[in-house]
Amino acid sequence: MGQVLKSLEMGAESLLKRRSVIDSQWNRFVSGASGGVKIPVRDDIASSWQRSAQYIQPRQGSAPADDLYVTQQMWKGSILSQAVQREQEQIKQLAKEGELVAAIADPQGRLLWTLASQHMRSRAESVNFTAGGWWDERSVGTNAVGLSLNLKRPVTVFSSEHYQPFVHDWVCYAAPILHPQSGELVGVLDMSTTWRRHTPLGQAAVTEIARSIAQGLPQNLPKAELEIYALGQARVIFRGKTLHLPLRQVEILSLLALNPQGLSLEGLHAALYGEQSVSLSTLKAELSHLRRILDGQIGSRPYRLQISVWADFIQVWQALHHNHTSSAFTLYQGSFLVQSNSPELEEWRHCIDAVMDKALSSCEDATLLMDKLCRSTGGSELVRERLAELVDKPKWS
Repeated sequence: MGQVLKSLEMGAESLLKRRSVIDSQWNRFVSGASGGVKIPVRDDIASSWQRSAQYIQPRQGSAPADDLYVTQQMWKGSILSQAVQREQEQIKQLAKEGELVAAIADPQGRLLWTLASQHMRSRAESVNFTAGGWWDERSVGTNAVGLSLNLKRPVTVFSSEHYQPFVHDWVCYAAPILHPQSGELVGVLDMSTTWRRHTPLGQAAVTEIARSIAQGLPQNLPKAELEIYALGQARVIFRGKTLHLPLRQVEILSLLALNPQGLSLEGLHAALYGEQSVSLSTLKAELSHLRRILDGQIGSRPYRLQISVWADFIQVWQALHHNHTSSAFTLYQGSFLVQSNSPELEEWRHCIDAVMDKALSSCEDATLLMDKLCRSTGGSELVRERLAELVDKPKWS
């Protein structure tokens, strides 16, 4: 396949001319010289530039990134990880022969796994195109991962079509990984190289591999081996089965989910009980019971969950942090473990509620608010108040 890619490469002169034209258009846009006139680039790129300009300035040096260890744990338990395995050798071969870096991103645009050729390794590392890097549009502007997530279709982003200058030397091909039965977008496959190696066949290859990965997904999509719902009515699902746990054990699981690096027995005790006079042996007994329920998947020294975890309170916080208001509204079903008096969980509850209240109070989208009101009872009083404000708001304001 590498020989085919090379034989189909566009002429260097043609690529240089294309880059020069897009450079000029990008400079006009970011300087404001376009003056509202239609930008002479592809419509999807022009729209993405306009969205990007609302989020960030085009001068940062790299993508933001999450902790590598946490990301590796997420990837280890991901259904994408299992589905990619059967395509991994083909991806590795293509990356090597085409001098590419390959990446799998989750539906939020966070890279979970990457594999780089020697040509692209240092380039990728320098801009955080590595596991943990955030490549949604809000984080880095126009790029193939973010645009494919936004449009839910294969895309190519060439050179200065990227919003950020630090990837203007790249060409990136991305395709969504869509669940065959539900059509749900579960991730994105991206393969990137330097712009002089651009080939029209790159997009076709990535699209085909993304489709093959999707075929390896399970028919039903669990969010993780352990699912914790603690916004509103608490419930815990382990490997597809609902567990009927007392509040204290839900609190322990929530604290372990919030601290994936692990906690010492003393640290967990302080986070759970605070100044209450509860013995360490009592906490040990709770942990032993939970370990049996979870098939031994709680490690010790430090105490940590050894399985993939999805938690609605973590997802809503990440959605709020990245200004994904619609996702946050969908996830938020009420306050976080409202009956808990754990010091750490109480702090998280207040933080989530405060940021959620701010998001609701600044929301101008009545349709989004109505959808939230119809779908759940969580925070419905606040939603009604905001809708009333919008209805009463003068049209000329």
